[in-house]
Amino acid sequence: MCGINGFNFLNDRLIEQMNDAVKHRGPDDSGIFTDNKVMLGHRRLSISDLSSVGHQPFVYHHKNKKVVIVSDGKIYNFQEIKTDLEAKGYKFSSKSDTEVLLASYLEWDFECVNHFNGMWAFVIYDVNNKIFFCSRDRIGGKPLYYYHQKEKFIFSSELKGILASNSDIAREENIDPDALRLYFSLGFIPAPYTIYKNICKLEAGQNLVFDLNNKSIRKWYYYEIPEYQPLYDKKQLIEEGRALLQDAVRLRLVSDVPVGAFLSGGLDSSTIVGEMSTFVELKNLHTFSVEFEGKYNETPYMNLVKNYFGTIHHHAIFTEKDFERLIDLYACTYDEPHGDFAGFPTYDVSNMAKQYVTVVLSGDGGDELFGGYFTYIIGKRMELIQKLPKWLRLAGARIPAKKNLNNPTSLYMLKEAFRISLSPDEQFYAMSLEEDVLKPEIYKKWTIEKLKYCCKKSGGSLAETLRLCDLLYNTVSDNFLTKSDRATMANAVEIRCPFLDYRLIEFAQKIPAEWKVDLFKTKKLMREIIKGIVPEEIVARGKKGFEPPLKQWINNKKYTLRMEEAIENVAKIDNDMAVFLKEKVLKEQNKLYTQYRIKLFLFSIWWGKWIKR
Repeated sequence: MCGINGFNFLNDRLIEQMNDAVKHRGPDDSGIFTDNKVMLGHRRLSISDLSSVGHQPFVYHHKNKKVVIVSDGKIYNFQEIKTDLEAKGYKFSSKSDTEVLLASYLEWDFECVNHFNGMWAFVIYDVNNKIFFCSRDRIGGKPLYYYHQKEKFIFSSELKGILASNSDIAREENIDPDALRLYFSLGFIPAPYTIYKNICKLEAGQNLVFDLNNKSIRKWYYYEIPEYQPLYDKKQLIEEGRALLQDAVRLRLVSDVPVGAFLSGGLDSSTIVGEMSTFVELKNLHTFSVEFEGKYNETPYMNLVKNYFGTIHHHAIFTEKDFERLIDLYACTYDEPHGDFAGFPTYDVSNMAKQYVTVVLSGDGGDELFGGYFTYIIGKRMELIQKLPKWLRLAGARIPAKKNLNNPTSLYMLKEAFRISLSPDEQFYAMSLEEDVLKPEIYKKWTIEKLKYCCKKSGGSLAETLRLCDLLYNTVSDNFLTKSDRATMANAVEIRCPFLDYRLIEFAQKIPAEWKVDLFKTKKLMREIIKGIVPEEIVARGKKGFEPPLKQWINNKKYTLRMEEAIENVAKIDNDMAVFLKEKVLKEQNKLYTQYRIKLFLFSIWWGKWIKR
């Protein structure tokens, strides 16, 4: 894991400042490359080839061609690619995947990314062709921001790297109103948007070329998920799923530094640790977990799992005092508004992990792969309602029902379901709770566009459509993976997610929708795939998210005072959003508006750090 920076002009002081801004991502080494009117900067977290030969920016020559790279991430299958390239006449001086990446580019040009199994954000300076070739991995595990104005092109792993080049960008007048609306609607800001009008994120599964001669940009998607093609052979699916999962874990154990794992009492992280036992002795494996207070405490399940596997387990308790301790640090770590409050305990558990390991494996992606969220059960129930006669659904949409946003099975929610069933599937999010939640036009446009694409890939199943939308857009890359990337990298820890191996993502397209979820149960086939790998009590248990009890704490007056101040700042950018937050969110008590309060509070601390300063 690393921090990368660069631009298409010369400024020695600036490249050092940008490197300093992302130093936390790579505290082990730093490097700068200068050529004509190009500067590249790198901060290194040493994972593979710990020698100085693995230093970046990395320069590679082959025949009469010269390329230079700054990269963040890991190509897990680089050894296999290296063997193939050596047979083609390429020479290697290091044991790093970075050099293999460069040789792959020279051999396959922009198509090289299709050969990679990994997570990455890299920029290659092609000296002969005078271009920057930028790429982000298929699912968005690694971030890449860029600024392109007139003739300037600047890139960095994080927003703070680009802000080091021009701190005046962080002003009220430069905030993108659509990005703000998406933040309050989604809880994160999806690529290509950032909180600032003139800075973009490269999207997951996307390549970008910046032409150093004419200063133009060209972007395209290099990865497309395959169509839903269900295979109704359970035995074959179980065998294939087990083999792929085991190999995904094997690849992510490749490292020259110690590897550990995040281990909760849940299905996904337990599965990953169980699969690790094939390749490492669990008695020597460090695992890490966080315990919460009250009803959020999962310690009995954690104890069950860690005793079953017999790992060297490290356990921390996260309290409201820890939350308060991390507030200012959170605002610095997440340099644009980010509403996933699980980032707080993730930061703490990463800090604990750093004392023992440099790489951790996690269970991120298991829910999106195998159907682990209650949303998909709702999708299944909606499919039943959609089969009812239209006259009956019209009547159901007019049921007199008292508003109840706390119970998903209330009469009010049933009325909503009848109403939504009268619209196309791609309008599911745009239509949901329309009278209770502000639905900005940009949110409607974004969700309709994404769901329409997912509808085409899901075989007509609404549950599958919602699952795919989560996997590709809604919960993974710019949401949960952003949370994990920033929290771990702030502590110089690399996180790897076996469930997000692209082969497993494509495998999930073969699992029949009804074998993922039904009207009551989630992860149906996954529970059969992992039998014998984890304790039976864990296989049988339901879904429980990784959430601190912030939903309880957030209603404390000392936090709502900050929210009230934040609404004044929101009003400068979007008055309709400010009115909704003031008149609805802060006045009415329900689970839905509690989520908005959390977003509002996290926005307030971001504003205080980056705009108010």
